[in-house]
Amino acid sequence: MNPCSPLNIANRRLTTALVCILMGGYPLYTYAANPKLEMHREMVQQTDADGLYPAESTRGHFSVKSPLPFNDYTITTEDPNIGTLTMHGIGSRSVDDMEFGTIETIRTARQKDMNLRDFITRTAASLGATAPAISVKQEGPEQVARTAFEGTSRAIVMRLSKTSGSVFNVMCDYPVHAAKTARQMCDNYVSSFRLKN
Repeated sequence: MNPCSPLNIANRRLTTALVCILMGGYPLYTYAANPKLEMHREMVQQTDADGLYPAESTRGHFSVKSPLPFNDYTITTEDPNIGTLTMHGIGSRSVDDMEFGTIETIRTARQKDMNLRDFITRTAASLGATAPAISVKQEGPEQVARTAFEGTSRAIVMRLSKTSGSVFNVMCDYPVHAAKTARQMCDNYVSSFRLKN
């Protein structure tokens, strides 16, 4: 994998997939007004003993270990259907087109409960893929679903979960032709997710 390229929040496929969670049947940014980006840290390059980049969200309630330097940010927007929406993200992208991203969406009082299976099925369909059988398990305070699938040109490894206060989406997106080297890296990234104590 080549060195990391600068992250562009507005143009990243993965950020779009993470941020555009279907709330109440509506794509988030169809009706949301003027989303605001707050960049807490940009291209963080401090590694641990394993050569990974420990990424703890500044305002969110999670951490992951990224294989690349990462950005740490918060997006807020007003949505007429569910009120003020806040998303805390960690994201990185390589120049050879792998994307790693984790977003915590803070649940609001007006927001409908997310069906984890339905969201994964829709995400797979957007890539022209069929999601495999999806099991949802209770792990401490989280309901958790894990999956992986390949579309015509891109593949995704995903961990989707929810607590009483947040929805967490951990995804790695890579070109299908890079699966031989990318899949293990994605599995490691997704499995590194932890809730903050």
